[in-house]
Amino acid sequence: MPVKVSVIIPVYNPGIYIEDCISSLQRQSLPPDEFEVIFVDDGSTDETPARLDRLAAEDPRMRVIHQENSGWSGKPRNVGIEASRGEFVMFVDNDDYLGDEALERMYDYGVANGADVIVGKMAGKGRGVPVELFRRNHPRATVANAPLIDSLTPHKMIRRAFLDRIGLRFPEGRRRLEDHVFIAEAYLRAENVSVLSDYVCYYHLRRDD
Repeated sequence: MPVKVSVIIPVYNPGIYIEDCISSLQRQSLPPDEFEVIFVDDGSTDETPARLDRLAAEDPRMRVIHQENSGWSGKPRNVGIEASRGEFVMFVDNDDYLGDEALERMYDYGVANGADVIVGKMAGKGRGVPVELFRRNHPRATVANAPLIDSLTPHKMIRRAFLDRIGLRFPEGRRRLEDHVFIAEAYLRAENVSVLSDYVCYYHLRRDD
């Protein structure tokens, strides 16, 4: 089976917070041979590199790339894109987690609507997330007819061929809000953006530390 979704996760010293992320990925309803998870370890100095190596050895869906610390999330995400084999890529942060049916629902919704970008409903755990954007489904959303600009974090599913066609990658180095730059351009250049609001796809956490 071809890989439908590649989940790309930049990793840097998440400690115990990565466990909920891993568990949510292992619970996904999308069949195991239809998605892959690429952890890009950006020079972590905690126990995470060994944890991820053990995970990859046990679970064929999980892959790990180790690199020297780049200091920001842009480069690890770009490395993940280049390594991905999926029709779509999904960006997740190492201390957040997904709803159990997130990948399946977002993929099916995106394909049904010919979307280059799929925005799944978010829930905040100790932090704010957009509300107005997710009051209803928007199968054909634009910055003119929906408040897309309320959600500029990178936690979206994006068609890989679209990224390659327009040459879109994350700014690298210590670049504040590099994810906003990336997502804003994706919104403006996509053939279609679809917003899925009838299922919580992404849980965005505020860490105690």
